[in-house]
Amino acid sequence: MDCQVAIKTKNVARRRWLQHKTRASSEWYHKESNEANRMCARKKKEWINETIRQLEENHKKNESRKFFSEIIKLKQQNIRFPFMCKDENNTVIIQTNQILNRWKDYFRTILNLDTDNSFSNHRIQPITRDNQTEVEIQPPSYNEVCSITNKLKSSKAGGTDNIIPELVKQGGRTLK
Repeated sequence: MDCQVAIKTKNVARRRWLQHKTRASSEWYHKESNEANRMCARKKKEWINETIRQLEENHKKNESRKFFSEIIKLKQQNIRFPFMCKDENNTVIIQTNQILNRWKDYFRTILNLDTDNSFSNHRIQPITRDNQTEVEIQPPSYNEVCSITNKLKSSKAGGTDNIIPELVKQGGRTLK
């Protein structure tokens, strides 16, 4: 029996139970509900085990690209965005643009930022100690940048900026 069939059967049993509040319909609904939950949990566990087995196989075969791409796919499936939110009056809002505007207003009030003020009006003063002088750090020379980029390993994952080493190495003089 498939999950979809089990859920449909459970829904039919629930509708019958809501229409005819008898002990038999209640027992049938609870039996079908438990069976559907067990079925879906078992299918989910099988899917997770198969995915893990595939990941382990890719790792053992040293297929790092497939391994990491499968992990990224797995991560992306678990991302959930809020689909409803409450506004200032505790009214539920469900439209995406209204939710985003609500979060924007919320963080604006939390962080006390006004839209009129720009950051250019505020000057940040450098912190200096009385008895120490600031040491100016020179930017790296072209030769230093070239030697560092030549030492980068290929086929590695990108950093937090998702720039892979091959891109930097093959970028030529314009990127260096």
